[in-house]
Amino acid sequence: MNLQQALLLRTQHLADADVLHGMGYRTADETALAHLHAIRRSPYLGLEKTHRDARYGERGFLEALCHCAGLDEADSLAAIDNLAERLAEDRAAFRHWLFADTDYVRGPGTPIFAMAFTEHFRRLKFPLGFWRLPWEERLAAACQKTCDHMQESSGKLVTWGEIKRYHYCFAEKRSIVISTTGEVIGEREDFDPPRATFGLAGIDENLGDIFDQDQE
Repeated sequence: MNLQQALLLRTQHLADADVLHGMGYRTADETALAHLHAIRRSPYLGLEKTHRDARYGERGFLEALCHCAGLDEADSLAAIDNLAERLAEDRAAFRHWLFADTDYVRGPGTPIFAMAFTEHFRRLKFPLGFWRLPWEERLAAACQKTCDHMQESSGKLVTWGEIKRYHYCFAEKRSIVISTTGEVIGEREDFDPPRATFGLAGIDENLGDIFDQDQE
């Protein structure tokens, strides 16, 4: 039984408000409730999210939850350490993604900020730990994601136009080309589509990237 399963087992009979009360909260704070729910859904138990309040940070919240659940302190801390190491490794690995290719060429009158803020529509991310899956499972998931995205988008993207093909990007500048019907049709070793960016004076980050992070 992993840490997430142990936490669910120890707290499933308790109301969320009772769990937070056991962690020292006087009231069921909305932010704390949301983080509690994220822990139950996340393979990293919420460590991948920034959580700050007057009482805990993201790791402190998880440690307090383990204590509230009556888990052995040494075992739970070791499990959290292992999870944090796995998260760091996943963040350092190449982030696999799917590119919806429309053969777009910027024409006159298309503002760069519109391209930057809709860039995420054509760059579809896989989960952080996706790279750990066997190759056959990853390729099958990429083909399925292609079909799902075609259905959800009706084959067209705001700003970018009609989708012609997809690229499953599994390494730097390397991709598997997938048809709009989810079939593998080729491979590219030099694939590096330009990214539309837009920023404001005094801000180093691309505003489109910030918006993309909010959607993840």
